[in-house]
Amino acid sequence: MLNVALTGNIASGKSTVVALFQKWGATIIDADVLAREAQAPGSAVLAAIASRFGANVLARDGSLDRAALRAKVIGDEAALAALNTIVHPAVQQRRLELQRAAAERGDAIVVNDIPLLFEVLDPAQFDAVVLIDAPAALRRTRLRTLRGLPNQDADRMITAQMPAERKRAHSQYIIDNAGTTAELEQHARTVFADLRKRAARAGVRQEVPGQTLLLCAVDAKDAAAPVLQAIERRYVDAGIRVEHATVKALPKTLKLVKPLSIVTTAAASEGARVAWESADPPRPCRLYHLSPDPDPIAVRLDLRPWGQPRVALSEEDGAGLAPRADLL
Repeated sequence: MLNVALTGNIASGKSTVVALFQKWGATIIDADVLAREAQAPGSAVLAAIASRFGANVLARDGSLDRAALRAKVIGDEAALAALNTIVHPAVQQRRLELQRAAAERGDAIVVNDIPLLFEVLDPAQFDAVVLIDAPAALRRTRLRTLRGLPNQDADRMITAQMPAERKRAHSQYIIDNAGTTAELEQHARTVFADLRKRAARAGVRQEVPGQTLLLCAVDAKDAAAPVLQAIERRYVDAGIRVEHATVKALPKTLKLVKPLSIVTTAAASEGARVAWESADPPRPCRLYHLSPDPDPIAVRLDLRPWGQPRVALSEEDGAGLAPRADLL
């Protein structure tokens, strides 16, 4: 799993990029959502906030009055530090729980949306940091026009945060958002494409240079199945060579290509097995076939970040090779 932190100062466009990454398949862990959960009525965190900042930060229904709390901490570094000390340990604990759950599911890319990443955490705990940035004057204009804030309030919110200039040197990816929404999406797409490649490479150990994955289908229509296209994108991203063959052409293909593994559609599985067993030498690699109802020892392949739901593969042994859980 590629564990990514995404951050950006207020009105930089961070939320827009997070929404795009989620649309493209990333699992999102939102620090603001986790903070709201931690500060729910009756929680120990909310009780500690009320004890430190006064009962007037609570609304009539017992929930947190965020505007009242914000007024107490903006511009007051000691108050803000005290608030972070109360809230962030609970948020971090929940974030780690969600990260473990994502890893157990097989999620390939997890993006942690953390506005105060550099202020409260060590960025080194993540595999990559993505920073969304925009000039302060433009962010002030956005706060005034989009949120209706007067200039004084906008300036207070901007100056309360660590300047983005101090964050840039410690970020592996920087998305500058001083242009149009279309330009922002294009910059985000470029970054996400690289993250996807990193995730794919992390999930596949290439012990043999020039490994080949062979995808087998009955015909061109069968080969156009979205799941095969998703598999191809995933392993091309990982730097693995991917070739295609029909069942009819598979015997000849196996004389020319020595794949590490073969993946077939359900319709092509029987014909591919015959060709695979008849090859010289027989069973030259591992054979996987897509199965809507796999047996209990089926291999699980998660392709969600590449546009498909979970897909199950049934595995055939081959050439005495050990199981390759890391390949598929």
